[in-house]
Amino acid sequence: MGELFEISGSKTTPKLQLEKYGKGDYPYITTQATNNGVAGYYNFWTEKGNCLTIDSAVLGTCFYQAKNFSASDHVEILRPKFSPFNRYIALYFVTTLNRLSLCYGYSYAHKRSQRALREEICPLPISKNGTITFDLIEHFIKALEKQRIEKVKVMGVQEIETYTQVIVQ
Repeated sequence: MGELFEISGSKTTPKLQLEKYGKGDYPYITTQATNNGVAGYYNFWTEKGNCLTIDSAVLGTCFYQAKNFSASDHVEILRPKFSPFNRYIALYFVTTLNRLSLCYGYSYAHKRSQRALREEICPLPISKNGTITFDLIEHFIKALEKQRIEKVKVMGVQEIETYTQVIVQ
């Protein structure tokens, strides 16, 4: 991963400091493995968005941060050394890095450090001339997203039909 991303620690912002700025629009990213790592929204940020964050305290969970944000301790930041980098390409890396986290068995006793991240190897589609096919990644993720949206639509229609049948009876 070290060849693809600039890997660094975040500027740690204590939550008490954030509370002085008040609630706002910028996410506060922590090491929690749910809700995209977000533990609140404040009127303060220290990190630019469009990057990946990784919990280096426990499970090594990865998330994409689209917006500028602030972060707690033990949040690592991966900034791409390549272009383009957008939500779709980021989602590919999030999924892949979270699967790798399970393979490497990260835990409180075996943390996903910056050094470990630099040494991880991520499977990527490669063209015949040996370059990463980011356009293929983007199209693949867009296609998966479209499929998922269609499934949700069908589920919604089925749910409405079920409710209608219950009401009619």
